[in-house]
Order: sequence, then C-alpha cells, then structure tokens
Amino acid sequence: MNWEYIAGFFDGEGSILRSPKGFRITIPQTNLDVLREIHQFTGVGNVIAVTKRQAHWKDSWVYYIAKQKDILFFLRHVQPYVIVKRENTLRAIPSLAKIVQKQNTRIRRAKLVTERAKELRKQEWTYRAIGKKLKIDWGYARRIILYK
Repeated sequence: MNWEYIAGFFDGEGSILRSPKGFRITIPQTNLDVLREIHQFTGVGNVIAVTKRQAHWKDSWVYYIAKQKDILFFLRHVQPYVIVKRENTLRAIPSLAKIVQKQNTRIRRAKLVTERAKELRKQEWTYRAIGKKLKIDWGYARRIILYK
C-alpha cells in the first residue's frame, strides 16, 4: 500500500464533502479488505458497514474520515497524485488548515482555562467565583475541575 495507490482509489471512488461544520471524506467500496488496508496504512478514519436497502445488493462499506486534522493529513498526502479531484483538494486544504488552526487554538485555550480553574480551586475559591474570574459558567467550572 502506498499514497499513490490510495490517491488513485480516492480519485476514482471517493468524495470530499463540505458541510457547515467542515469537511468529510468518504470512499465507498464492496471490497472490505481494500478499505481495511487503506485504514491501516493511513492510520486515520474508520471503516463503516453500509446497510443494504435492497436484498439483492452486495455488502458494502465506507472508509470515512471526519476529524478535520485527519482530513488535512489525508489530503496533503494524496494531493500530489490526484487528477480528477485536484481542484477540490487544492481548494479544501487552505480551508482545512484554518479550521484545524482554530480547533487547536480552542483546545489550547480550554487547557489553560482548566489549569487555571484547578489552581483557583486549590486556593479554595468557590465555583461561582472561579466562573466569574475566568468568564465561564460556574457549572462548567465545576465540571472541568471535577472531571478533567
């Protein structure tokens, strides 16, 4: 398995879907082994069984990538080799990079807020006071301190 093969397979069978929350990548296939190999090689996404709508249809599966950082990883690796989806891939990569950057910023900020909330709680601040200080809901302050 290599990126050239995956790019060709994705070019012929796959799709890039845009939704309000970001992107999705799907590759439907009736050969489960191929999708499992792609999943194993890339290390991202999932292989999902598709429900038959007609009894005479073959069993089929979908290789599905939903995490934006995983989609960015996948597209950056297949981009040099795709032909049919080249334009869509080139258009998606900058948008995905912005989305992933925003997500990473949000994650870093949440970690900082969590650490600060825990420090304040150790100083015996109330959850309401912590919430007011950090400009977050006091119930959220309680949850992040107790469960994270």
